Amino acid sequence: MAKILGIGNAVLDTILTVKTHPKEDQEVRALSKTFSTGGNINNTLYVLNQLGHDCAICCSVATDLEAKQLLKGFKERKLSTAHIQTFIQGKTPSSFITLNQKNGHRTIVHYRELPEVTFEHFAKITVEAFDWLHFEGRNTENLTGMINIAKTFLTHQPISLEVEKPRKGIESLFNQVHLLIFSHHYACEKGFSNGQELLTHIQKDAPNTRLVCTWGDQGVWFADINQRVQHIKAEKIHPIDTLGAGDTFNAALIHYLIQQNSLNEAVNKANTLAAQKCKQQGLDNLLQKIHTQPIANIKQLSNAKTLVTKANEDAPPMVLIKHGDSVKAYQNNCPHQNVPLNEAYKIDVNPFEKTIKCSVHDAFFKIENGECIEGPCRNESLVSMDIRIDEQGDIYLN
Repeated sequence: MAKILGIGNAVLDTILTVKTHPKEDQEVRALSKTFSTGGNINNTLYVLNQLGHDCAICCSVATDLEAKQLLKGFKERKLSTAHIQTFIQGKTPSSFITLNQKNGHRTIVHYRELPEVTFEHFAKITVEAFDWLHFEGRNTENLTGMINIAKTFLTHQPISLEVEKPRKGIESLFNQVHLLIFSHHYACEKGFSNGQELLTHIQKDAPNTRLVCTWGDQGVWFADINQRVQHIKAEKIHPIDTLGAGDTFNAALIHYLIQQNSLNEAVNKANTLAAQKCKQQGLDNLLQKIHTQPIANIKQLSNAKTLVTKANEDAPPMVLIKHGDSVKAYQNNCPHQNVPLNEAYKIDVNPFEKTIKCSVHDAFFKIENGECIEGPCRNESLVSMDIRIDEQGDIYLN
C-alpha cells in the first residue's frame, strides 16, 4: 500500500440519465437523478483507494451546504481531508451531467465560483510523507510553484501530471514530472489527430518523462523514456456509463507502476480496468468484477453437449450446459464415488430425455435440477453452481 496525495479540483455532480441526449431547444424527461462527489482528482483517488492505497485529497471547498455534501462524500470514499483548503467566500463547484442511456456517453456543464488551492496552502503540506504525488493540470498560476517545491523535498517519489485541456503555461511543466497523462481533448485542441503525433512531439521537450495519451475508443498511445511510441487498442465493449473512465485509467496506471510493472504492462492493465468501469454505473465496487474473468460465453454451449471448465485455478471444475434459454452449472463431481463426471470419457447428453450421464458408473442426472434419476446414486443430486450471464453472453461464477 502506498500513500498518495492528489491535488486538483472536486465538484458536486448532478447526474441526469436520459434515453438520448437532447438537441437544442428540445425538452426531455430524465429517467433518473443522482448526486455524487466528482472531479478528476477525487475520482482517481477513490479508485486508488479501492486498489488498496492510502489516499489524501488536496482541493478547495466552500462553506455552503454543497460543501458538506462533498466532505461527506470524501469520508464515504475513505479519502483523507487533512489537506483541504476552505474558502469562506465562493460556492462549491458543480457539474451538471446528462448521461445517455443508449451508449453511456455524457455531456457535462461545469459551474465554478471558488478559488483554487493556493501555493501557500500547499507549501505547508509535508509532501515527503507521501509515496506518489498526482496533480491535475489546472490552476497553473500556482501549479508551477507547487511542483517546484515538491521536487525540492522529494527524493525518489514520482510526480504525475494529468493534462486534460490546454492551459496557459502548462507546457513548461512537461519536463518537470515523471509521468504525463494526456487526454485526446488536449491533443485535438493542439491540432494533433492521434496520440502518436502528440507524444512524438512531446518527446522532444520532455525526453526524460514517461508519456501516455488516452483516446477513448481509439485506444491508448504511450512511450517510455528513450523508447518509441506504442499503441494498444481499446477493448470492445457495450458502454453503460463512461463518466469517470479516464480517472479510472489514471488510477490504475499509477497503481500498476507503483507495483513495479513496466509502462507497457501498466497501460494494458489500466486499459482493462477503464473498460470494466464503462460497463457499470458509477465507480462503486469497481474491483468486484475486475478480478472475475468470464468462465465461458453462452455461444460455446448447446443443449446436446456439456462444457467442462473452471472459473479460476482455485475453483472446482464445473459442467455447463444449455437448458432451454438458460444455462445450468454443476460441480464436475458425481456423488456416487466423488469422481469427475468425465473421468472415463466425455459426458453423454440425451437432449430428448434432458439428462447427462456420468462416464464411470452410468448415473443419469436431470439437466433441469441435477437430480440422479437412474444409477447407483439415485435420488442424490449434483451440486449446483451459482452463475450470472451479462449482456454479451459472458458467464461468470457468483
